[in-house]
Amino acid sequence: MRRYEVCRMEAGARGTALRSLALVAAIIVVWLPPAPAVAEGRIGVDVIVSHISSQPGKIDPRGRRIDEKLRSQIRYESLRVLLEQRLDLAINQVGAVDLPNSRRLRLRPMDIGERGVLLAVEVEGSLDSDLRIPNHHLVVFGTEAYQGGKLVISLEPSW
Repeated sequence: MRRYEVCRMEAGARGTALRSLALVAAIIVVWLPPAPAVAEGRIGVDVIVSHISSQPGKIDPRGRRIDEKLRSQIRYESLRVLLEQRLDLAINQVGAVDLPNSRRLRLRPMDIGERGVLLAVEVEGSLDSDLRIPNHHLVVFGTEAYQGGKLVISLEPSW
């Protein structure tokens, strides 16, 4: 009889210990900051290259957010996503994306501040600009004519 009581107490103590350990683990998880999308001190930039056209067609579901930004500014009937790429860049590191029109998009984060990342943006022979873009903010810009429509590039940095 005594042996049974000892086992019962150990099982009860074990259950209490496990509940306490689970509570401590839950508290630690709540207090820990979320893991960054990219390594510390680096900037991730999601690049989407799309083709818009006045020819009747569909809006690519992958370009829904781009369509929401552009619809009120530019008249077009179709939007097709041609390329999606993510760059993971350090400050002053140049990242490049080959565009469908044989040109190259170059991005270089120059600074991160309270108002966002200062990003040097260059499309060979077309665009050379510095943009300050807030974290997780989508910026869309057109570049040049392509296959009876226009190439549109969107950038969304995260850090």
